[in-house]
This record gives sequence, C-alpha cells and structure tokens, in this order.
Amino acid sequence: MKLLFSPAELLMNRLNYPSKFALIGLLVFLAFASLMWTIASQLNRTIERAENELVASALARPLSKLVELTQQHRGVSAILLGGNVAMADRRTALQASVDAAVAEMNRTLADDKRAMREWQDISRGWDEIKRSVQGWSQPQSYQAHTALIGELLNFQTLLSDAYGLTFDPEPQTYYLMTTAVNRLPFLIERLGRLRGSASAMLARGEISDEQRTALIVVTEEIRSATVEMERSMEKVIAQRPELQTQLNRAVATLRERGEAVDRVVQGMVVRGDFSSTSSAQFFDMTTEAIGIGYTQMYDVLLPSLDQLLQQRIDDARQMLLGNLAMLLVVLAVIGYLSVGAYLSVMTSIRSLRDGSERLAAGDLTAHIQLAARDELRYVAGSFNDMAEAMRQLIGSIKSNSDHVADSARSLATASGQIHVASQCQSDAASSMAAAVEQMTVGIESIARNAGEADALANRSGELSRQGGEIVAAVVEEISQIAISVGDSARTVAELGERSGQISAIVGVIGDIAAQTNLLALNAAIEAARAGDQGRGFAVVADEVRKLAERTANSTKEIAQMVSAIQQGTEGAVQGMEQGVAKVNEGVARAQRAGEAMGGIREAANQVLSTVAEISNALREQSAASAEIAQQVTTIARMAEENGEAVGTNHHTASRLSDLAGTLLDNVSRFKAG
Repeated sequence: MKLLFSPAELLMNRLNYPSKFALIGLLVFLAFASLMWTIASQLNRTIERAENELVASALARPLSKLVELTQQHRGVSAILLGGNVAMADRRTALQASVDAAVAEMNRTLADDKRAMREWQDISRGWDEIKRSVQGWSQPQSYQAHTALIGELLNFQTLLSDAYGLTFDPEPQTYYLMTTAVNRLPFLIERLGRLRGSASAMLARGEISDEQRTALIVVTEEIRSATVEMERSMEKVIAQRPELQTQLNRAVATLRERGEAVDRVVQGMVVRGDFSSTSSAQFFDMTTEAIGIGYTQMYDVLLPSLDQLLQQRIDDARQMLLGNLAMLLVVLAVIGYLSVGAYLSVMTSIRSLRDGSERLAAGDLTAHIQLAARDELRYVAGSFNDMAEAMRQLIGSIKSNSDHVADSARSLATASGQIHVASQCQSDAASSMAAAVEQMTVGIESIARNAGEADALANRSGELSRQGGEIVAAVVEEISQIAISVGDSARTVAELGERSGQISAIVGVIGDIAAQTNLLALNAAIEAARAGDQGRGFAVVADEVRKLAERTANSTKEIAQMVSAIQQGTEGAVQGMEQGVAKVNEGVARAQRAGEAMGGIREAANQVLSTVAEISNALREQSAASAEIAQQVTTIARMAEENGEAVGTNHHTASRLSDLAGTLLDNVSRFKAG
C-alpha cells in the first residue's frame, strides 16, 4: 500500500500547505467541472432535441393545414367530377387556399435545403393536379389527390424524423406525437377518402361490389385508427392526468362524429340506402368530422405536445441552472471548508512552532494545547512528553552537577590538606635524616674513642662517665628518632587512608560522569526524534556529553595518580615500620651500652673486655645507623614524590571543580520548573 501511494507522498512532501490545498482543490474542481460538463451536455442535448421537436411540431401545423385543404380539394373535385357543378366555386376557393398553404411551406422550408428538395417534388405534384384536374375523370382525380396527400403525410413523417420528433424518449410526449403526427392524420385521411368516394357514390346513387369492399376496408381502418388513438390518449393521460379532460373530450367528439359517418356508410353498404343522406350532406358531415379532427390536432394535441416539450426544456434548463448552482454551492462549501482546514492546520503548526521555539530557548515548561482534534494532536502530545522528559533530564543533570561541583570542591580541599601534610612529612623526613646522620657520626666517634681505650685506661672512669652520658644522649636521640619515625609512619598511613577516600570520591565522580554521559546520550536521542525542533537541545546534549567524557577522563587520571600514591604510601609505611624496628633495636643496644658503661664504673678491670664489646656494638650500631639513614632518605624521597602527586591531584580536583561549574552554568539556562 505504501508503494502504491509513494508517488503521491513524494509529490505532497515537495509542496507547502497552500500548494497542497490548491492542487487538491484544482483536482476537485476539474472533477466537478467534468461532471457538470457531462450533465450540461446531456441537458443541452435534451434541450436541443426538445427545441428541434418544437420546430417539427410547428412545421406540422401548416403541413397539416395543407393536407386538410388538399383533402377538401379532393372531395370537392370528386363531387364536381361526379356532376355537381355547384362545387366549382368552392373548388376554386380551395385551390387558392392550397396555393397559399404551399407558398407558406415554401417560405418555412427555405432554409432547410434537404427538406426543400423533397418539398419541391411535392409542390410539383400539386401543380400537376391544379393544371390537369379539370380534364381528369373522378378516379384519376381521386388517385392523384390521394397520392399527393400520401406524399404530404410521408413528408410530415420525414420532417418528424429529421427533427427527432418521432424518437421522443418520454412516453407522454411520444404518444401525443404519434397521435398528432401519425394516427390522427391517418384517421383523418381515411375519413377524407371515405368522404370523397362515398360522396361520389351518393351523388350517383349506386355502388359496385368493388366500391362496397373498398368502403368496408376504409371504415374498418377508421375504427382501428380510432381505437389506436384512444389507447394512445389513455397512455398519455396515465402519464399526465392533468390532460385527461381535454383529451377525453377530443376523443369523444371524434368517436361521435365517426360513428355518425359509419352509420351512413353502413346504410349504403348493407341496405343500399342512398336517399336518407344526400351527397352534399354526407360531404358536410365528413368534412365536419375531419374539421373536428384537425381542430383537436391544432387546439389540443399539438398545443399539449408543445406544452410538454416546452416544459421539458424549462425543466432541463432549470435542472441545468440548479446543477450549476449546486456545483457552485458545493465548490464554495469545499473552498470554505478547505480554507478552514488550512487555517486549522496552520494554527496548530504555529502553536507547535511557538512551543518548539520556547523549548529551544531553554523554557522546558513549554506545553502545547491544540484546539484541533486531528492527527497533529498526537504531535503535540509527543512534544509535551518530550518537553517533560527533557525537563526531568535537565533537572537530574542540574542536581548531579551540584553534587559533582560539591564533590570537586571537597576533593580540592582534601587534596590541599594532603598536599600540606605531604610537605610536613617531607620536612620531618629530612630532619630525621639529618639526626640519623648526626647519630652515625657520633657512633663513629665512639668507635674511635673505644680504640684508644687501651691506652687511656687510667682515664677509664672519666671515659666511663662520659661514655654513660654519651650513651644516655644516644638513647635519647634514638628515642626521638623512633618517635619521629612513628609519627611519619602514622602520617603516611593517614595519607594512604586519605588516598583511599580520594579514590572513593573519584569513583563517585566517575559514576556521576558516566550517568551524565548516559543522560546526555538519551537527550541526544530525544532531540534526534524531535527533528529540527530538537536541534538546539541536541547541541546542548552533545556539549554535556563531551563535558562528561572530559570529567570521566580526568577522573581516570586522578584514580591512576591516587593508586600510585597508595602504592607509594604502602611502600613508605613498610619502610617506616622497618625503620622503627631498627630504631627500637638501636634503643635496646644503647641501653645495653649504658649498662655496660655502668659496669665500667663498677669494674674498671673489665674495661678492656668491655671496650672491646663496646667497639663491636658500636660497629653494629654504625651499620644500623647507616641503614636507618638510608631508609630515612628513601622515606624523604617518597614523601617528596607523594607531595608532587598530591599537588597534581589538587590541580586535577581544581580543574574538575571548574568543569562542574561550567556544566552547571550550561544547564542553568534551562527553565525546568
């Protein structure tokens, strides 16, 4: 389905809303215009056909009048040729009337070349009758007139066909037409034939078998035509009840006159009665019947036909105007609704744009309320959900940024304290190294003095006293060294604990940086979903993500430095513990030296052996002092390195604090509540 509509989707994606509505409106207009063109064409064809039928109906009047006059001329000529010379003037008058009717037809058909060719043949037939009728016999005159009347009736049918009257599509007009153009002229023609032939028979007072048969055939044709005409009128009345009165009256009048003529003919045919009705009376009777037929044609049938045709034209025009008006109304309604739809869509779009601009400006409290209930409300709902999610995200980032800033400040403070402690530790280690070096020098001096003990035995007492004092001083110095080394060990241990705290803080900062990076990634995803509206927030989210990455990298560097400090601190603690052990051992030995010096005071005789023991002890003490000096030097070097690492840690913590402040400033421009 999507593949089917992809071209339309591609086209619509390239158009703005005015162009979309204009294109759809144009297509709707073309569809309605095509439909209206079809309807208008059909209605115009209906109007044109009805107008042509009106023309045919109008032509039927003078043509029927000509047929009527020709029929009268045939009847009068038959009576005149039968011996009734009184009809001569009447025939002359009828001949003039026929000439006038022919001239009228010439004028009427002057513009119709095809009909004019047919009409000229008929006109020449009348000219032939007019010239030759006086020299013809009664049958010749009858046949010539009848042939001319037949041509006139055929010509009337031809005109009806040419103008579409005989192909009328509606029942009521069709049956009115077929009655007025076909059945009634046929009935009148049969009455006219009956008038001519029967009048001549009445004038002669005799009838042959052939003539009797002809009369019977004509009367049967008259009866059949009357029945057919009545059926046609019934069908017309069924369709148009308002014509019932005048049509029934016309049919009843024709039936009454036809029955009167039929009684006279039946008297002639069956009983041979030629005396009850004269030729002139019968002629007048049939002429009256024929006149009534033409009167009904002129006054009832053709006007009714014209009325129905004109009503059809009026209805078609009214329908055409109604359809046109309806089309205009529908197009106006469609245009009105289209403009309303466009305004509704644009109002919703403006609301979405305003909300997006507020969101891009940092107002995360922006919410969109649409009055429309179309699909754009889903966009507004998604926008509101996105704004709420971003508000919560920025709030969380703000909170985490505050925590990061606090942690960074705490880390910077702790790093500063550790740096100061490291400086103190380094100074103490330097002092301890100097003391140990001094102790080493003293021990060496004692060793030299002990070597001279053999030569200075006489001074053993003094030397013993001095040795006791020196040993006491050494014990005191070594005790001080032990205390300093213990303090250094505790300081280094505290430094290790502080390094562990720094490591924990750095871990918290790393977790915060990872959470910030994850939140920034989620924000970037939400901004990508929002499209152009989320582009500004995507930039902010990308900066937050980069800041989180920098924080994470700095945290890793701090963690590495702290780990190095911890390792160095552990080594320093171990060295200190060994130094303390050696110092304690030196204290013990110094105490033993003091006891030995006491023994010197008590037993001078044991001076030599005691001096030897002292020399040995002093050598051992010298080696221990050298080792202590070496360990203290190592402690001093490690303390210096620890101080440098703590300085780097302090710098990193300060940088982290600055980054946290920058992050907080960037996030603070968003209004989350």
